Amino acid sequence: MIGRSPSADVVIADASVAPHHAELVLTDDGRLYLTDCATPGGTWRQGGDGEGALWHPVRQAFVAPDEPLRLGDHRCTAKDLLRAGRGAASEAAGSGGTWDGPGRSRVRGPVVRDPATGEIVRRRP
Repeated sequence: MIGRSPSADVVIADASVAPHHAELVLTDDGRLYLTDCATPGGTWRQGGDGEGALWHPVRQAFVAPDEPLRLGDHRCTAKDLLRAGRGAASEAAGSGGTWDGPGRSRVRGPVVRDPATGEIVRRRP
């Protein structure tokens, strides 16, 4: 979880960033999946090359580690976000490793999102 909230995994102290702005997930095959959490400032990716490249809104998308991103007015890359969340996470992204956040274990099997916390948890039978 990325946002302005102190409870976020990656805290960005920028007023244009929502408390729970976006989620960045490292998939089992090493790809990065970015999801905007319906924020007013939006989550954006830069399309094209050079300084004149346009910003395109992201709802859910796979992103490259070095792809320019914008959360509200905050500019960064997915690699920057992983590095801020945990020093070795950017290395895991490059090597196909996995990272589940600080103190978190991987949840296997059927999962759902807890409506109160937004956390992904094991679905109860």
